Amino acid sequence: MHMYETAKEGPRSNDIVQYMRSEHGVEISYSLAWDARERIEKGKKFKVFPISDDRFMVQGDTFDCMVDLVRRTCSCGKFDLMKIPCRHTIKAGFSVGIQAHTLTDDIYTTASWHTAYEESINPIGVPEDAWTVPSHVEQTKVLPPESRRAAGRRKKHRYETAEDKIRSSQGNQGSKGRKCSRCGIRGHDRRTCDRAI
Repeated sequence: MHMYETAKEGPRSNDIVQYMRSEHGVEISYSLAWDARERIEKGKKFKVFPISDDRFMVQGDTFDCMVDLVRRTCSCGKFDLMKIPCRHTIKAGFSVGIQAHTLTDDIYTTASWHTAYEESINPIGVPEDAWTVPSHVEQTKVLPPESRRAAGRRKKHRYETAEDKIRSSQGNQGSKGRKCSRCGIRGHDRRTCDRAI
């Protein structure tokens, strides 16, 4: 049984940060610890059914997931995409006594980051005034793209998570029905068009 398996409220972010620091000598951010806490909490209600030694069926979410701990895959797609265990993988790992952090890909280790950036990046050996730039490149003027700002309040920019991608692929297809009378492209209307005129 995992140390947080019986806790009613689950681990606090501080507890996870301290645990990772003391047990594994790894520094993680509080936001990453909070994500781990959320995944552990959501996975507590799941039921795990072993198929073989390393494959499991995890039920209790909106759809059943197949988890393979050796190949490090889950049918929800999050584990494959991010290489960080999803809640199904965490629950399957806990059921056989595997800690969730051991399932995380090696690209997230500090050793991997050190090897990626261990070679020095040298500046260009030729001074800038000795560069040979073709005249057509040198005379080209680069202007910003012509576009008008869309009407209304701007949407908040954020990265689309794996959950958002899955939801958008399964969800509402009604937004494709509109066609812009200004540019003729489907998916938006004249009011929200931001294409160049």
